[in-house]
Amino acid sequence: MSEGPVPEIRVEPDHFDVVTKDVVLVAQLDSTFALCLYDAVLESGALIHLRVGPPGRVQDPELTDTTLSTDLLLLDRCLGEVRKVEPRAQHWQAKIVGQVQDMPGARERFDGVQSFLSAFLADTNVKLISVDTHLNHVQLLRFRPAMGHVRSEPLAASRLGS
Repeated sequence: MSEGPVPEIRVEPDHFDVVTKDVVLVAQLDSTFALCLYDAVLESGALIHLRVGPPGRVQDPELTDTTLSTDLLLLDRCLGEVRKVEPRAQHWQAKIVGQVQDMPGARERFDGVQSFLSAFLADTNVKLISVDTHLNHVQLLRFRPAMGHVRSEPLAASRLGS
């Protein structure tokens, strides 16, 4: 019996997707973070795609309460749904991958969001495994929760094979 390709699901900025089957979650990182959640034992997981700021524009390095509360709401909703669909999971882990433009204020804002995410994960007993930051080049991220695999490559390079 031959298996076909693993299905892909695209996750847009300011959205998340929770899965309980073997799929690949895909996100285009352009001044955004992907928070990849998965259980180290079971196939369940989620990808939360968060904006850092508007792509290609000078950014205020200060994070507003509105930005943080919106992100916190999305994170809480996703984590609640993940734990509801997979109540047996007890080994939650996370990988963070982000893309930031090398512009004034952008890196500081990016670092602030990353610190916020790290603190959120610590508070919710999710083990942070890795953080990868990419400068300048928009990234295409592929996350396979069932395996805990995260791969990211510059968008132009990923289109060459399509």
